[in-house]
Amino acid sequence: MKAATITAYGPPDVLAVRNVPDPRPRADEVLVHVRAAAINPKDTFIRKGRFKRFTGSVFPIPTGFDFAGEVVQAGTGVTDTSVGEAVYGMLDGWQGGACAEYVAVNAGRFCKKPAGISFDEAAALPLVSLTALQALRNRAGIATGMRVCINGASGGVGSMAVQIAKIMGARVTAISSSPNHGYLVDLGADRCIDYRHGNIAAPGQRFDIFFDVFGNRPFRSVKPILSDRGVWVSTVIRPHVFLSVILTRLFSRRKARVVLVKSLRDDLEQVRRWVETDVLRPVVHSVYPLEKIREAHVQQETKHTRGKIVIRMG
Repeated sequence: MKAATITAYGPPDVLAVRNVPDPRPRADEVLVHVRAAAINPKDTFIRKGRFKRFTGSVFPIPTGFDFAGEVVQAGTGVTDTSVGEAVYGMLDGWQGGACAEYVAVNAGRFCKKPAGISFDEAAALPLVSLTALQALRNRAGIATGMRVCINGASGGVGSMAVQIAKIMGARVTAISSSPNHGYLVDLGADRCIDYRHGNIAAPGQRFDIFFDVFGNRPFRSVKPILSDRGVWVSTVIRPHVFLSVILTRLFSRRKARVVLVKSLRDDLEQVRRWVETDVLRPVVHSVYPLEKIREAHVQQETKHTRGKIVIRMG
């Protein structure tokens, strides 16, 4: 089968599409014929070698975590999935493999594809929607009426976070460049701030949750605008984030949290229900064929992508 692989740590040029053996599903896995996959910052960070402690130094390394496609084989221990069923999901851990014609997936890491959307749109959902859901619900304890600020609101995770926060009854302030403000209001944002000119620390302004998706607003800079028991949540795996988590656990009523997304079938099912009832919608910035995965990574690294970049299989 054809698969995108990382041949060394470095720039997008280290990506190559090559023929590799088809995966063989274990008893608790299914084999999915991938129709579409998606690119995330995680993919570019792995390619650069930022997480080589986890990904190792044996090349080639498979890439891609989001997928949508059809089940072509089920392991002997999988009884609730049929061959031919359209599914979507996300691989866990650090060894990808979704940017390929076939991928073997654990039974707990996928569910039925949302009805009424394309494979491209379905592939754009898993990592970003699960990150937003688990950050807001599990790490921040979102509840109806809370004031939520989302920094980096127009990207993949941010676009989901705006919608999910509104679904959960919050009042949402979105931070992004001004050209994206109309788009974010359309997603449900109550208020938008231009990150270049707006003042997020205006007098009297307080937030119950500050979700730092973009990763450039450390806890110390946000603490003054958190409510008495407000929560700052980051997606960034950096020492200063974990230090803030530890210190606020011990010494502060205002808390710092980090979200480490997990691929969970129950959460994928929740996202599917929201999509099928038209309260959550996937956002696709652009679609590339597998052979242009280098260009897809280049676009991802501009940090000016509205929603998600999708890789369509031939």
